[in-house]
Amino acid sequence: MQTVTRGQLWIDALGAGAIAGLVAEAMVLRMNPEASQTAAGVLVGMPLWASWGMLLVGVPLALALAAARRLLDLERRWLAPELAALVFLAAAVLALVNARLHLHLLRGSAQRVLIQDAAAWTVALVLALAGGALVRRLGAAPAMRAAFSLVLLALPALRVVGAPTPERRLEEVAARPLGTPSRPLVVIGLEGLDAKFLLTDSIGSSTPVLARLREAGGRVRLKPHRPYLRWALWTSAATGTYPGRHGVKAHWGWDLPLVFGETLRLLPWTPEGSRMILPWGLAERVPPPPATVAPLWARLAASGVPTGAFGWPGSWGDDPSLRPEPELGRAAGLEPSMGASLEAALAPFPDRQAEVWAAILRDQARVDAAREALAAGTANLWLHLETLALTRRHFEPLNRRQTAERQLLELVSELVDQQLGDLLAAAPATALIAVVSPYGLAPPGAFERFKRLLGTGGDWHTSAASCPEGLLVLLGDAVELGPQPSAAAVPDLAPTLCYLLGLPVAQYMEGGVVIDLVKPSYLATHPLRVVE
Repeated sequence: MQTVTRGQLWIDALGAGAIAGLVAEAMVLRMNPEASQTAAGVLVGMPLWASWGMLLVGVPLALALAAARRLLDLERRWLAPELAALVFLAAAVLALVNARLHLHLLRGSAQRVLIQDAAAWTVALVLALAGGALVRRLGAAPAMRAAFSLVLLALPALRVVGAPTPERRLEEVAARPLGTPSRPLVVIGLEGLDAKFLLTDSIGSSTPVLARLREAGGRVRLKPHRPYLRWALWTSAATGTYPGRHGVKAHWGWDLPLVFGETLRLLPWTPEGSRMILPWGLAERVPPPPATVAPLWARLAASGVPTGAFGWPGSWGDDPSLRPEPELGRAAGLEPSMGASLEAALAPFPDRQAEVWAAILRDQARVDAAREALAAGTANLWLHLETLALTRRHFEPLNRRQTAERQLLELVSELVDQQLGDLLAAAPATALIAVVSPYGLAPPGAFERFKRLLGTGGDWHTSAASCPEGLLVLLGDAVELGPQPSAAAVPDLAPTLCYLLGLPVAQYMEGGVVIDLVKPSYLATHPLRVVE
């Protein structure tokens, strides 16, 4: 056997990188069946992704092989088949992972084609290994090796061209009238609310409103759909549909006009994120397209109900019901003593002080504006509060020594309790009250802790990244009190509210009515109605 030449090693590694780039293009195409994918655009994208893969995968691979060759004194071996097989193996695994992870973000044919991709990449892996063994047996002449490498490079290109991503149009639902509700509605999106906070962290005489939610409300755990995409989950709560129908997936979109005629809504999952999967920085990060399904508040507004939505996360376009963010200086409802206590509690954390304080003022300004709206006759109010989640994410104490963090969280709990009390006091006595968070927060997992040991992990204490369960608490005459053993899905919120308001449930809503939260007497006298 001849000694490995440096040039041959680089050729093999860069070829594997080009294959990885074409596989990455295929995955981006599969993630975005809503975007227009022309044959010309796909063909233009191939050299872009292939060259990008050579840089991102091929160069590091070549350097690693060169180091291994020098350290281990590797003998001459044509590595192209094994390197290509390794790329196809990773592609098959990622295709399966993305198919399972994006179950509610992709629909129907787009889901199936990802699973078919996994099978195709497995076949390509077998062909790479078997073909490489055959070429070696026939003598592995340079021309034969080059031809075989070109065949390997053509496999992902043929897969993309021969099995294009089935195009799927997102369902468009306008804000049509839904009917006149039997009572007012107040929905409070309390981000960071979960069973741990409501049942343990917030217990105390200083949080009487949270105690009322525990004792006088009906509550059910919410199982969020994966992966954790904040805007997608909040949009699902407001529309009663999954992201594969309403179209809001990430909080950013990406424009790549050389390849796609429309904005990309979703990038594939990879172990360290997908920021680098778009080639050569040609994609421009833009706000995501608005939801194609109208939120429940817009349908009630179309029915003539005075409506206001304050800060609800998502992409809502020019929805007239979504009130502009009030100025932070308008946070007049924040008590001076509470403000001074919060400032003192934030002093030990200068890195986060400005961020948390801005969230406190923003939430209080929303509460003040919402109270004014309720006093003016708003009978359909949706409000989002974020301070609790931000505080828990960065300062939730994970051991007994974190006394400053514990004091800050207790103060924020008191503040949230006061804000909830102000809102409930301003709401009509007959109103249906919903307090909801589509997901909860949890300590970092094993993988994140391992990254911290290596010095590459994040600096957060808790996160929604693992998609722990959220919580839905309802207050109203027709609500069955107490905790319910079953768990609900995030899109169940909108149809459940419709039913309790005496409205029909829209047929396009993918969630269902949470029967466990409804009193049997109400169920017996209010048949379920469905409209288009």
